[in-house]
Amino acid sequence: MFDAAIQPPGDPIAAVTHPDPWPYYRQLRESRPSYFDAGLQLWVASSQSVIVEALHHPALTVRPPGEPVPAALQGTAAGEVFALLVRMTDGAFHAAHKPAVKQKVRRWSLAELAAASTAATADLWPRLGANNFLSRLPGQTMARLLSVPDLELDATCSQVQTFVQGIAAGASGTAVALASDAAEALMNQGKAEGLDAVQAANRIALMQQALDATAGLLGHSVLMLARYPELAEAAGDAPQAMREFVAEVERHQAPIQNTRRYAAQSLSLAGQPIEAGQGVLLVLASGNRDEALHAHPDHFDPQRSDGRSLGFGAGAHACPGAAIAIETVAACARWLGAGAQFGSYFGMQSGFRPLGNARIPVFEE
Repeated sequence: MFDAAIQPPGDPIAAVTHPDPWPYYRQLRESRPSYFDAGLQLWVASSQSVIVEALHHPALTVRPPGEPVPAALQGTAAGEVFALLVRMTDGAFHAAHKPAVKQKVRRWSLAELAAASTAATADLWPRLGANNFLSRLPGQTMARLLSVPDLELDATCSQVQTFVQGIAAGASGTAVALASDAAEALMNQGKAEGLDAVQAANRIALMQQALDATAGLLGHSVLMLARYPELAEAAGDAPQAMREFVAEVERHQAPIQNTRRYAAQSLSLAGQPIEAGQGVLLVLASGNRDEALHAHPDHFDPQRSDGRSLGFGAGAHACPGAAIAIETVAACARWLGAGAQFGSYFGMQSGFRPLGNARIPVFEE
């Protein structure tokens, strides 16, 4: 599938789509756990200790200071929604609204999560190719949890994908315009349920946030179930065993390889002076393979007792959706496995999607 003699990645962004980034990440942790990358114009944190320090640092924010909304989105409907997203804000607004988001996410039981994922899987796999399935399953699972009517599921999921594409860095003017149309439709959907503007925007976020992270988790779970057939058989025998398998996939393969923070003021991180406005790339994938966090971190072991992972963040912006992502994938794997479809549905891996932070496998179709 890949040339074993391929050169190491040139930087931590290139590592996301590299066939084997793990030796490179190890080298960073051991030699440069915190350094300034002149090519990327970013500070890079690759060790568990520096990443955790950054995730908890009160002066490191999720948006650059002075640009709470990306310039390309300002004055658009997509930008108006972006400004209301709890995950993209800090300070008083974030503190006021994050508890409600966490409460909403935690109201669903594992049985409800599994039922939504199973229903979405049964609906989507007969009519989508493997790569489209990866993208659609997370969104439709969340849409079902949010009680989107069956007849509106496809349109809603398409609108969420359009919104995500339009708010991405470097999106074209056309993509931003389409994202704004999608944002208006999704906001109207939420307001029709009696939600205020903040609630309606973060209802979109619940569907939006699931897309790349859970798509990557599902894709890597496919690969690891094939790589470890004995563990796969054991995981298929019990729901909790499959959850543990998927949770270890998330730690070991890190579908979200990195995230960013920005210095709202001059600060010190791991003894390094960082100037106001500078960005910090947190290489979560590297941190998850740090021996300071796990013994034998390169070993795939679903029976790890602590289950610690940096993939869902930490601190004020810790993602509350870990159980949703894991159960979405675990329920899907159990359902397709029970129907003898899981192995045959996904073809050989041909690479990764060209993304700068999410490592999502691409399958031949």
